[in-house]
Amino acid sequence: MVGTTWKQAVADELARLYRPGQEFTLIEFYAGAEERLQAMYPDNATVQATIRQILQRHRDAGLLTFHGNGRYTYNGAHRPSSRADQAFGGLAEAVYQLAARITAETKIAATDYLAVARASDPEQALRELVLGGHAGATFLALNATRRLDLSMERLTIELAGRYALGADLVSAAADRLAYFQSESE
Repeated sequence: MVGTTWKQAVADELARLYRPGQEFTLIEFYAGAEERLQAMYPDNATVQATIRQILQRHRDAGLLTFHGNGRYTYNGAHRPSSRADQAFGGLAEAVYQLAARITAETKIAATDYLAVARASDPEQALRELVLGGHAGATFLALNATRRLDLSMERLTIELAGRYALGADLVSAAADRLAYFQSESE
């Protein structure tokens, strides 16, 4: 669990995807938000049903207007939490997308990656994860399925220049990549 309720997470996704007064369909919302919500709640096997239930609650609260046949209007009464604003920009967004992809491809919750993406200071959380030198829960879970995962290290190197990550962080990521790649040969 990432510390965000389903109600808050769906409201944040609505605010991220739509402007006040904008119409959308349930299918469009699934396309824009389902993967992110599934990554946040990997143990939920009925994400679409949960989304529909939460949309009904938001309709009842006036956040949405339901027009029938899976069509809605976002009324814009919700202001995303400041934590959500921080978490879905820049470095955190890149880590979040990585977590969503890993979770979708492997059905393994990318818990360490989500922790970095949702942290109030994503760069510091990434620094602690990579410089800590220990294999995190995501790495161990993927490795147990014989899928060596060094995605966080690769992402760190890829984003180093763009987000001015320190040389120590990039060096640690490169060292871990080199070590594990030499082990697999």
